Amino acid sequence: MEELNIPYGHEHPLPRPSNPYRDRQLRKQIEEANKNGDCIINNGTGYFRPVPGNAVDEAELTAYLASELHRARSINAKRMSMKMTFEKWREHGVLIGNSGKTG
Repeated sequence: MEELNIPYGHEHPLPRPSNPYRDRQLRKQIEEANKNGDCIINNGTGYFRPVPGNAVDEAELTAYLASELHRARSINAKRMSMKMTFEKWREHGVLIGNSGKTG
């Protein structure tokens, strides 16, 4: 994986690429980097590594982590709801004998 040229501090964040393909690639690289010991966030203006001791950077990191936790909980709630619905269908025989056709 190529080295990511992400700046430290919120003052000059790296903006998201305008090219959708390059944007997707960069987001994937950042995700992998964060899973492997890096700390890169996006505060809406671009990507940067928060600097310990910088009040703005620490506040941005706190907000980013709270947003990620909210997203994870929302995904898990949806997942559990779908699982429970499917299990109810299974218990009550819903859709058994369904032709599979729509409309």
